[in-house]
Amino acid sequence: MGESCECLFCRIAQGHEPARIVYETNSYLCLFPLHPEVYGHTLIISRQHHSDIRDCPTELGTGLFAAAQSLFKLYEERIAASGFNLLNANGLSAQQSVGHLHFHFLPRFLDDRLDTWPSLPSVETDLDALLKKLSSAGG
Repeated sequence: MGESCECLFCRIAQGHEPARIVYETNSYLCLFPLHPEVYGHTLIISRQHHSDIRDCPTELGTGLFAAAQSLFKLYEERIAASGFNLLNANGLSAQQSVGHLHFHFLPRFLDDRLDTWPSLPSVETDLDALLKKLSSAGG
């Protein structure tokens, strides 16, 4: 994350762009997006620039869990959230819209009628053949 970084999330992390920061840790900033999709929608962005999960240190996973747990505790206490979804996209084919590691924290409420599980097409797959391709024994 150099001073020349043109990434919006890097500029926010460096204090060069305003943001509504709800919570922060050494590794992450938790802030409201400009256009929230649900009540309490919060972005969890890494302070350091990483394009996505594929190029970040695995240790950031521990920090992510800690940030999500802290956010949930805060939202449970202050706005009566009863659950949450944590969404992430990696790469253009996964519909990642900003090339900076981030997660969408969506607080959930009983009877909020929000369906965050995507409607996926059915697929016919030979699971044994797929397992062979993906397993270390498959070569």
